[in-house]
Amino acid sequence: MSEEKQIQIKSTEVAAPMAGIDGIHHAVRALFAYKKLAFYKELATAASLTPVYMSAALSSARDVGLTKLAGKRGLYELTSVGDQYARLLTFGKEADCRGLLRKTILENPLWSEIIAFLRVAKGQARDPTDLVLAVEEKLGKRWSPRMRSALGNNYLSILRYSGLIELEKGKMISQIGVEVEMKPEEVEEVKELKEVEEIKAPKKPAIPGAPEEFAEFRLPDSFILYVRKDLDAITFFEQQVKEGSVFASWIQFIKNKIEKEKK
Repeated sequence: MSEEKQIQIKSTEVAAPMAGIDGIHHAVRALFAYKKLAFYKELATAASLTPVYMSAALSSARDVGLTKLAGKRGLYELTSVGDQYARLLTFGKEADCRGLLRKTILENPLWSEIIAFLRVAKGQARDPTDLVLAVEEKLGKRWSPRMRSALGNNYLSILRYSGLIELEKGKMISQIGVEVEMKPEEVEEVKELKEVEEIKAPKKPAIPGAPEEFAEFRLPDSFILYVRKDLDAITFFEQQVKEGSVFASWIQFIKNKIEKEKK
């Protein structure tokens, strides 16, 4: 990284996620379904994932403010934001998840210097390694090429999902600062234009919700799944899906809910 392009990171505490957005989602879903404090090994077993992967996923979820340590090493719980995020994730509210993650990262001190990096680099096509090397230097680390590559991919995954960067030919392009630098009248023009576009856009027909006796899982614009709130029905459905499926934590959540209602 040349001296002209190098952007120094000043903080001694900077997020260095060991898992990307998929890992974070695995951790949040598993912890949400567990409905109590859990050690990473317990969650790994419940979610049919390796303890090493789950530990990295929970740690990364903590980096973005969705989980936190609960007094003991390896014991985790969801934060209030994490609980909200998990609910949105469970019901397929991806756009809301992206917005909430973006807001959480922008307000998180662990990401403040990374955000400063992106703000300075706005409009430039930057190699993810530039960011990794800057973080590495400030933290006093000396990571292997493999570790640098993994961290670069994780930063890309998280920042892209939250809408803070766009990816173009392997380079990241910061999306931070555009709205801040707009004049008030320009902001109003954009808002008015969006409102006009929303009025012109054809409205999608309303999709009815599930009857009371059914549990619902929906992924907007893709599919809606109804399963009767009955342990036999849930167990049968569980047997039809693959291990580690996106449905795993949802199925466990429904099972726990049914058990509680019986008591």
